Amino acid sequence: MSDRRRRAARDDPKAPRPCGRDRGVRPRRPALNILQINRRDLTGRRFNGYDLHRALAGLGHRAEMLVQEKRSRDPGVHGYPDALRWLDLAVHGAERVTGLQGLLSPIGLSIPLRGCFRRADIVHWHLVYPQLISLPIMPILARMRPTVWTLHDPWPTTGHCIHPLECPRWKTGCGRCPDLKRNYEVWLDTTAMSWRIKRAAYRRLPVTLVTTSRWLRSRLEASPLLSGLPCHTIPTGLDLEIWKRRDRAECRARLGIPIEAHVLAFRLPASERWMGGKGGNWLLEALERYRPTRPTVLIAFESASPLRRFGEKYGVVDMGWLADDDRLIDALTAADVFLMPSEAENAPTMTLEAMACATPVIGTDNTGFPEIVRPPQAGLLVPLRDAGALAGAIERLLADPPLRREMGERGRRLIETEYSLSLNARRHVELYESVLAARSARPGRP
Repeated sequence: MSDRRRRAARDDPKAPRPCGRDRGVRPRRPALNILQINRRDLTGRRFNGYDLHRALAGLGHRAEMLVQEKRSRDPGVHGYPDALRWLDLAVHGAERVTGLQGLLSPIGLSIPLRGCFRRADIVHWHLVYPQLISLPIMPILARMRPTVWTLHDPWPTTGHCIHPLECPRWKTGCGRCPDLKRNYEVWLDTTAMSWRIKRAAYRRLPVTLVTTSRWLRSRLEASPLLSGLPCHTIPTGLDLEIWKRRDRAECRARLGIPIEAHVLAFRLPASERWMGGKGGNWLLEALERYRPTRPTVLIAFESASPLRRFGEKYGVVDMGWLADDDRLIDALTAADVFLMPSEAENAPTMTLEAMACATPVIGTDNTGFPEIVRPPQAGLLVPLRDAGALAGAIERLLADPPLRREMGERGRRLIETEYSLSLNARRHVELYESVLAARSARPGRP
């Protein structure tokens, strides 16, 4: 079966739900009713619950999802009416004006009324903030069902932003925010009040936290808000039935890239407010400094418009925002090097995807990147915002094909042994069972 047909079958509600190498495996212990809650199902599916949802079903558990915006045809995924989008937009606007992020949405009050919630043995939150489950509602829901919460970024530790970067105020109560436009823009500085409300909510929150990187876990342990809650690290997993190795020459031919060219791939955000966090500005400076020794092609994901400044220095392949696994795998396999120069990043999924395609990666030391790539095993590490070092790392790898092949092979082996979706699903089941056992042993449990 081709990858394209396999992907279509995967989203077919009538298709069986295998999980990579665990095809046909059933749990030795009783099956669980597992409900994952997230804003969306297919967008960001590899890290926000949907792929895990399918994998859990493939292990024989009753896996369901409740999402604000359903795009799949999966009958195990439950959504809300499209009319709710108007309420969502209204809440977003109100939060932007008042700065009261994660405090105004009433949508979470409807969750206990849903059948998927009432029959769940355990509930798993993902990106439920700031406009799905508001902070005051969180303790109510978590006391009704044993709950696990995967944090994908540090927003729950701050009074406003997703990534505070060098700002230390998230450790002391926020207030006097130096950048109200960062990430989720707000008009009023209510960051100190929001921080205090989070602290009050978390004190009554009986949940187990999960992070996908030790980097984010260290942030939670340093947070006055969340350091008291139990926390586990479970790395993201890729479905190796989809992320199979491909021939680089064939991938380049499908993209119209000459086989002899050097090829760099990276993501450039379409929104200027995200350029800093993703390292777009100093990536562009590094490309200015680098002097190609042969025709060089840039593969840009999400946005290629900032690359117009380079004129004829580079060829450009604009991939846009990709939801097609086939094209994404082709593009990452076609690259000689994948660049991930983010200033703040939890566990960059595209880094894992590049490694699955046996493509070496260059990234920064202020993120979860090093623990995934383990430089110099699967790539190189450069200091944050050092465009000269990034240009030098690009030059080093492009000039050394054997080193690139060696790093690519090591990266692929890491994915196969430590970052498979099947392993990710089994780790989650073990966590669910431990949470349920602890809940059952608690005196006076609800």
